[in-house]
Amino acid sequence: MATHEIPSEIKAIQVQSDKTVKVIQIPFGQDDLVKNLPEDQLIIRVRAVALNPTDWKHGIGEWGTAGTILGCDSAGDVVKVGSAVKHLKVGDRVAGFNYGGSFQTTNGSYAEYVRLISSVTFKLPDSLTYEEGASLPVPHLTAVQVFYMRLNIPKPFSPPAAEKEIILIWGGSTAVGHNAIQLARISGLRVFVTASPSVHDELKALGAEQTFDYRAADAVKQIQAAAGERGIIYAIDTVGEKSTNDSTIDALSLSRDSHLVSILPPDPASVSRRKEVKVEFSLVYTLLGFDFTFANAFKYDTIPEDKTRALEYVSTYMPRVLEGWKAGQGSSSLKPQRLRKLEGGLEKIEEGLKIMRDGKYGREKLVYTIS
Repeated sequence: MATHEIPSEIKAIQVQSDKTVKVIQIPFGQDDLVKNLPEDQLIIRVRAVALNPTDWKHGIGEWGTAGTILGCDSAGDVVKVGSAVKHLKVGDRVAGFNYGGSFQTTNGSYAEYVRLISSVTFKLPDSLTYEEGASLPVPHLTAVQVFYMRLNIPKPFSPPAAEKEIILIWGGSTAVGHNAIQLARISGLRVFVTASPSVHDELKALGAEQTFDYRAADAVKQIQAAAGERGIIYAIDTVGEKSTNDSTIDALSLSRDSHLVSILPPDPASVSRRKEVKVEFSLVYTLLGFDFTFANAFKYDTIPEDKTRALEYVSTYMPRVLEGWKAGQGSSSLKPQRLRKLEGGLEKIEEGLKIMRDGKYGREKLVYTIS
């Protein structure tokens, strides 16, 4: 196992008891899990981080645990790898995610170094910037989990089916929606999305066949009419509210069993709304391969196959998805989100969390350069 000198102390963002965050010094290089790195893990020097809704909710919202280190998505340079890591090596430029703000007091992505699990970490092409890389892990792998581990649709680049199925993406302008539209296209699906009309053209350019105004009183009827007699059997709700769950459920096929996956826990009334529609909650952290409690409320047991399938995706499929990437343009399979680069590094991350909390951003990804 190759090694690299890692600082004994690093700067990191810590969740405070008063729902604020603070830059502190934490022990790192002498931590037992750094000195004796688990075989399936790696350590990166963080170059850029991205913000997700889960980060502000754990950092300055109600989900976090005081004393823990915040941050999920990061990109940087590999400085140490565990003995079982085969698809990455020291010196690689990579991106991955960590579950920050929950239970770890000496590890999180909003830091100068972070320890990542290899099943959710992938190599970046040379022309893909660290900021672009940091914008991908949680939203992209959430879509991957929903499509290939819950809905069980064909993997990317599979031979097309004789008759393509439709997937309904409720909330196409979110980060998860942005990735889901493109994954659906390269997985041989027809793509229907809901979003504000102002972004319909952008979503069609990503691969959406039909776009619908989610605020329209007859949106569900419009979707059903466009889908035809066979209707829609696959759906993902990237918003995850009861109203969006219910609308998505109502828009699905009237003649065939259907499956909706929500990225937030569905209301019990939604789950039982239509017996022919399976409603499921999918949480990206199960790709990490350990037990955890989400938002200090929901206990999750290990799902070993999630970790196995995630590793297969990042090592086998992700290189092809990113092949030919050009900075600012993406690849033929995946276009990047518009990035909003915020200044100030770790010391200013709380400002970005507040921007997200207050909804003062559009169809863009908030990112910080760290080093």
